[in-house]
Amino acid sequence: MLPLAWFRQLVLVIVAVLGISAVLHARVVQDSADAVGRSMRFDVSWIGAHGRIEAAQLEVHLARYAALRLPADAESAELYYQILLGRLDSWDVGGYREFLDSSPANRETFDRLRLLVESFEAEFSDLSQVESLPALLEAWRPVGPAIDQIGAEATTSAVSKAAEIRETLTERQAVQNYLVVTLLGAGLLLLVLLLLQNRSLRRAHADARRAADNFSYVARHDSLTGLPNRNAFVAYEESGVPNGKRLAVIALDLDGFKLVNDTWGHVFGDKLLVQVAQRLEAAIRGKPGALVARLGGDEFVVLTYPRTAREAKGFAEKVLADITRPYDIDGGKVTIGATAGLALADDQRWDAMTLMADADLAQNEAKVSKKGSVGLYNATLRQGVERRLRLENALRDAIGRGEIVPNYQVQVDLRSNAIVGVEALARWQHPELGSVSPAEFIPIAEASGQIAHIGRYMIEQACRDAMLLPDDIHVAVNLSVIQIMQGEVIETVENALRASGLPAQRLKLEVTESVLMVNPKRVIEVLEGLRSRGIAIALDDFGTGFSSLSYLSTFRWDELKIDRSFLQNLDEDTLGLAIIQAILVMAKELGAKVIVEGIESPKQVQLLEHTGCDIGQGFLFGRPEPIAAVRATILKDRGLASQPAVGTTDQETA
Repeated sequence: MLPLAWFRQLVLVIVAVLGISAVLHARVVQDSADAVGRSMRFDVSWIGAHGRIEAAQLEVHLARYAALRLPADAESAELYYQILLGRLDSWDVGGYREFLDSSPANRETFDRLRLLVESFEAEFSDLSQVESLPALLEAWRPVGPAIDQIGAEATTSAVSKAAEIRETLTERQAVQNYLVVTLLGAGLLLLVLLLLQNRSLRRAHADARRAADNFSYVARHDSLTGLPNRNAFVAYEESGVPNGKRLAVIALDLDGFKLVNDTWGHVFGDKLLVQVAQRLEAAIRGKPGALVARLGGDEFVVLTYPRTAREAKGFAEKVLADITRPYDIDGGKVTIGATAGLALADDQRWDAMTLMADADLAQNEAKVSKKGSVGLYNATLRQGVERRLRLENALRDAIGRGEIVPNYQVQVDLRSNAIVGVEALARWQHPELGSVSPAEFIPIAEASGQIAHIGRYMIEQACRDAMLLPDDIHVAVNLSVIQIMQGEVIETVENALRASGLPAQRLKLEVTESVLMVNPKRVIEVLEGLRSRGIAIALDDFGTGFSSLSYLSTFRWDELKIDRSFLQNLDEDTLGLAIIQAILVMAKELGAKVIVEGIESPKQVQLLEHTGCDIGQGFLFGRPEPIAAVRATILKDRGLASQPAVGTTDQETA
């Protein structure tokens, strides 16, 4: 058996020989084809003889017509003339033309012949009109010799070319035979070499199989911790559940791991992950069939087979306690928190990916409600996710279907008890789910980016609806951070005011403190642009953010809206009333009005009477209602008859 290096070199040489032979063979075949083409081209030179026959026939019929004056002879002479003209045209194309162009003398003779023949066109168009047929016959006689001369030259040339082509074909055929023998010999040699190397290839295949097994291990295990990865976990999980036991999946996520990476670096973080993996492996030791895997980052998952749900929860809490004990890394102590989610298969029928997703849902819920605990999966979590997804999909077309509309809650002057404004609040009536609370769909709209579409619609519709109200009633609309950061809110407001005809002074836009914390410089710039156009700007939910006082000095607010949380238990909580009074003092210095939200009882109004609050809003004065109902309330408050406004529909006035 040849060594592999020699075998490769020999194969390369043979392949090179085969390639060169194939190229030469193709070249020889092409040359042969060219030779055949040339032979076919020059074999047609014999058609010149037909020209001489046609010229002779024309001359015979012309002489007979000159002697006997038979009309049939005239017609035949005219016909042969036309045939001869066509013959001359056919000579001046293809192979015959190449022959003519090969010799200046032949080309000159042919051109003179064609001119001579074409000069008789008038006479042969109607021989009965020719005055002297003998003269015509005499003038025609040079045509025959000229055709004979060209035909003789063509025949001589064709014979010579044919001899050359036959010789070329004979030579090419011999070369082809040599090349075929070479190709067959090289191919046979290559086949022998391949057979000799067959045993070596079988050995290589076995080596490759072992390497593939190694690659399979690498593909199914985490390179950092050595734990099985997601693929290996799913494959292992689908192997089945032992009789008499249940399958439990515990999803684990380290709390604050990003802070560890940012503080001590990724190398330190990797060492921490390795130690976490070691503790997880120690936790499942002695539990038949148990498995721990790293899904990626700081996410781990444990599979075990408890007999009861209580046993599963107890084991999950033990695992959580194990991995949250302090770690000794590089001589230092570090502690990391963790949160777990637990999902159990209901029976022998289960889906691996679904069970992992259930455990992950339980973990996410635990992170929100109580970090560091074990969250148990239940069907309510899945229903909540499915409902959220359903609402998110339905949101895309809810406005177009007329499901999301603004309702308006009145704002009342606490001194005169007169309605001075309304706030537009989005309300969603889902055709199947019924009324969907803004507290539920607004966060979904913000997370999916659809809040900008809803916000634009609310501004446009609120401006149109405000035109149905008395001229001294303003309308307030909330702005989201996405609307402001996208940079189109000023254009949206201007278009809405222009389309509706609403004066800018009747529109008020409200923003929360959370909006200001995203990008204060950008937000203030947009708010200044809106305020410069005559639009009032209110700071909503004042007192619930993180930096309320610092933002009071960065922008000139027209109104401060005190959050409803300060009114809860106002009759018993004197501190809440003191905070409201302090806010009123600041607002007075800033020249801003104060609106108190969430007023629900007359007693709250009494407590607020002596504070100096300007405007109140809450269920005591009215719940959010459609524009038609709000308009009727305002007119009734002013002692006016409720009449249909210009632009209202029958439905609005019903």
